[in-house]
Amino acid sequence: MDAKELQKWQREKAKELFDYSHTLLEAAKKLSEHHIAEMEWGMKNALESAKSAAKNDLAKLKDLQADAAKEAAKRAAMYQKKVKSVLKELGEGAADETEKQLEKVRASLVTWLEDAENKMPAHAEKLSKVVNEMSTTGQNMFKEGRRIVNEVADAAEKNIDELVKKSSGSKKSSAKSADE
Repeated sequence: MDAKELQKWQREKAKELFDYSHTLLEAAKKLSEHHIAEMEWGMKNALESAKSAAKNDLAKLKDLQADAAKEAAKRAAMYQKKVKSVLKELGEGAADETEKQLEKVRASLVTWLEDAENKMPAHAEKLSKVVNEMSTTGQNMFKEGRRIVNEVADAAEKNIDELVKKSSGSKKSSAKSADE
């Protein structure tokens, strides 16, 4: 690799790093916006509860707390989905970039092998085929692994959602039996 090629490569890598840092910054911004919205809601709820407590309106305070608990469960689920969406988007972007890099490496390897075939005698073609098949298999394994990871993450999310629904259902049942 001569100086010009090295310099070009360094510029490409610097641009990729800059783009990725921008992507991370956007993800942090989205997560911060979601977090701030949750903090504002919590502060509003705390203020309402404090007002009721100051007025010694215990019935209203109890109602506010019950409503706040229900709303908090809903908001927590929404917050979880928003965060998961941002992280999934970020993960998919990283996986896409990795896939592109793997394709570049594969293309570079194939080019090198084609050049080597011209310089190497007899069995170079067999070596070329083996390496080409290995690189294609590696690329396919990466794609399959990525698919499996996404399926596992989706299944885990569904299980968590079902568990949350069951636990909120059991809380409602126990609250009804306590009222009776």
